[in-house]
Amino acid sequence: MNTTHRTPLEICKDAMMDTTTTDGPLTDAERRRIIRDLQEIQTAENISDSAMARMIGCSGPLYSQLKHLKYKGDQDRWLLLARGWMVARAERAEVPSADYVNTRIGAMIMAVCRRARTQSTIGRIITPSGAGKTVALMEFARRNAERCVYVYAGECFSTKLSLLQEITRRLGRNFNMRWRANHLYQDLREALAGYYNGGRGIPICILIDEATTLQPKALNMLRNLHDDPACRAAVVLADTWRLDVELHRPSGIAGGYEQLRSRIGADYLLGASDEISAADVRAVADGILAGLGHTRALDGRAYHFLHRLAQRDGKLRNVAKRLHAVWDTAEAVGAKAAYSVAELDYVASLVGCEPEMVHEDLPFKAAPAGRAKRAG
Repeated sequence: MNTTHRTPLEICKDAMMDTTTTDGPLTDAERRRIIRDLQEIQTAENISDSAMARMIGCSGPLYSQLKHLKYKGDQDRWLLLARGWMVARAERAEVPSADYVNTRIGAMIMAVCRRARTQSTIGRIITPSGAGKTVALMEFARRNAERCVYVYAGECFSTKLSLLQEITRRLGRNFNMRWRANHLYQDLREALAGYYNGGRGIPICILIDEATTLQPKALNMLRNLHDDPACRAAVVLADTWRLDVELHRPSGIAGGYEQLRSRIGADYLLGASDEISAADVRAVADGILAGLGHTRALDGRAYHFLHRLAQRDGKLRNVAKRLHAVWDTAEAVGAKAAYSVAELDYVASLVGCEPEMVHEDLPFKAAPAGRAKRAG
């Protein structure tokens, strides 16, 4: 008998590696393995049968029959849905960490998300555009994939119905596209209640990036999911200072957003005029350069130049744009990038800025033969 202890994430990753067809039919061994995996997850996370049934999208009595392989209907259909639920959890954890660097700003964003999740409260994150908000949110979602969903709201998911669909999809659940918002809300509420498990489990944390694009009913619906004692979803709303303006508007919904604001238990506000620290600039620059195959520290003047760029509109995004533009230019002319002040200034026009210097000659040195290509 195999007594090796597996975490729920390891179980889901094993399911992801399974080559079982998604069309069936399953063998008896495959059916027993899926049931065993589900029961191991239930035991590890203290999930009841009824809660597990809601997570995979079936009724409690049906799941009870499936557990003992006594269901007289199409067993394989439900078992493959259960396996799909496990695969979806594993895939969320496998999302790459993108360009996240552990800056002071990133640490504060992580702290708000962590507090919102552990305290089951609403968090608010407001930063200028380009400060690293999105990559920090995505990194938190990646690290906490089993209990966290990230949604980039934007115009595509601004309505109540489309947002409900996207959150449900991110949880790996199946739904009928013909369902109306109220039907979908009830299904999602039951799924979240399964995770919360009457306060014995960890609630799902819903991270909403570009939250200002949400229509008032969609924004208030998130508060409803948080307030509901059955699921107590943790919610983090993130955007620029437009979000603060929106939350203080007297219109939008009856009574405005006073109830939503009163639930905010974790807050990080970075003003547009707040300076990005030299340490954050250096951390971001070094992280990007490592990805470009440049492992040496830059000249102090280059870091100072990048720090000045980070104080303009665009913040840390300006740093990333310049460094990538230098690499691209060096690659195009067959040179080796040193990321000097001259090179960083020379490529200004490529990112929509004016150079600060006059460049009579191309400030790039010839590349040695066979130099490494950019990572990734």
